[in-house]
Amino acid sequence: MRNFVFGLLGLMFLLSCSDDKAGDGLEKIDERDNLTIKDDPLVSSFVGNGVQWGGYDILQAWTGSPTLSEANWELLLKRVEFMRPPLVRIMMGPGWNYLVNGQFNPSKSEAVLFPILDFCQAHNITVMLGEWGHSGGNSIDQQWLGQAADFLKYLLDVRGYTCIKYYNMVNEPNGDWSSINGNYALWQDLQEQFYDEVIARGLDDRVGMIGPDVAVWGTGLLNWVANAYLNLDDIMWAYDIHTYPSEVEVRDGSYQELLQAYRNAASPTKPMIMGEVGFKYPAGSTLGQENQRRIDADPYASDDSNMFIYDAFYGIDMADALIQNMLAGYAGAIIWGLDDAQYNIDGGSSTELKRWGFWNILGADRFENPDDVNIRPWFYPMSLLARYFPAGSTIYDMDLPNKRGLRAIAAEKNGKYTIAIVNSHLTEYAINLKMEAQLAINGLDHYEYLSHSGSDFTGAVNNDGFPVPLASDLSFDFSDDARHSFIVKGQSFHLFTNME
Repeated sequence: MRNFVFGLLGLMFLLSCSDDKAGDGLEKIDERDNLTIKDDPLVSSFVGNGVQWGGYDILQAWTGSPTLSEANWELLLKRVEFMRPPLVRIMMGPGWNYLVNGQFNPSKSEAVLFPILDFCQAHNITVMLGEWGHSGGNSIDQQWLGQAADFLKYLLDVRGYTCIKYYNMVNEPNGDWSSINGNYALWQDLQEQFYDEVIARGLDDRVGMIGPDVAVWGTGLLNWVANAYLNLDDIMWAYDIHTYPSEVEVRDGSYQELLQAYRNAASPTKPMIMGEVGFKYPAGSTLGQENQRRIDADPYASDDSNMFIYDAFYGIDMADALIQNMLAGYAGAIIWGLDDAQYNIDGGSSTELKRWGFWNILGADRFENPDDVNIRPWFYPMSLLARYFPAGSTIYDMDLPNKRGLRAIAAEKNGKYTIAIVNSHLTEYAINLKMEAQLAINGLDHYEYLSHSGSDFTGAVNNDGFPVPLASDLSFDFSDDARHSFIVKGQSFHLFTNME
């Protein structure tokens, strides 16, 4: 008999290879529910869990400088380098990025966009690039269309950004807030005309379209995805949607059913990516009312803010959402978003931020709160789900017990493994971890994150605020149908990995 007991007093995981009593003394191992890593791959070449980056287009109005300070760049890039996102989404606008006094001038992007793309290029981060909106109203402004394609050519051929793989033409075209205003025919025409410009510039072997990028709250927009598949599959390199579920939908698992419906409407042979994901709460709900109260109390928060980015539980809910995306066969997800300082409410000089970030890099310099520069709790699980589910991984399906809030996913790349487990419910569960392939996985690091009240959480971090393992050099030997027994406490996230 061999028992594994990890961590210090009070650690939530108790693992064992025994067929007798489990270490917690609650029940026999055979009576526990099994959580099994299956042999079935859900995604054969994962694109990655990444983040919405870019923006900072209002810096001049806020600070008098078109770019961040050297110290802020250094801090920002150090954090992103730890996160190691395999994928980022960057949205642009002509006035912010390539037009000066109405004339085409790519140097407009020297201050912010190029440093971000330089970083992505140097760190092999795939970029989903695109335009927030189109020019021309109910038609298409051909001069703008050509300039947008010229800028893409400049980025690829002059700047040499091979990291740009997907082009997202128009954000959330189904919305009345979009330049497309829900007109699918106009959106399709725009995709086709833009890609003709891409072909004419000899870029079509390097960049493909992604869409339809619709924001969904139910299955009523399946036709956007199905029609994009029917009409545009020859130019679509990937498909995407945006979701902002409530905590109820995620915790009860109905969110995954929604995701699966949209995955099934797209091409089965091309990646499906979650183009934006965050949480929004019904106005009349407890969380919705508290979110609004916090917005009203914060002079720098706009109504488009999730104020629970300061709370530890948000990291649990977001981990649950990302794992459900992977379980539904999505090849990646874009977390909204990296930094409060990226966007404000009007794109102009307003200091009402869209608070959705892991920090506010300008908290000390512009927003009267030096503590706001600090890393917020939800960075802990999000950074690990980005870092240790690298591009090119195979994502494996899980046989999960019917336990509210309990989800898990596994990835393999080059013989190395990551296993992530989340419990977004308050109840703890006793389970057995198994693996159909019956392999031995050695050299595992174990990270744990346990949500408490407010911003308090259990989770080891270093001096930079980055997660560090609770335990290292662990082994899971699944041979001969062996099982590892453990307790998953309520509101907890665990990640085991032997990836670098």
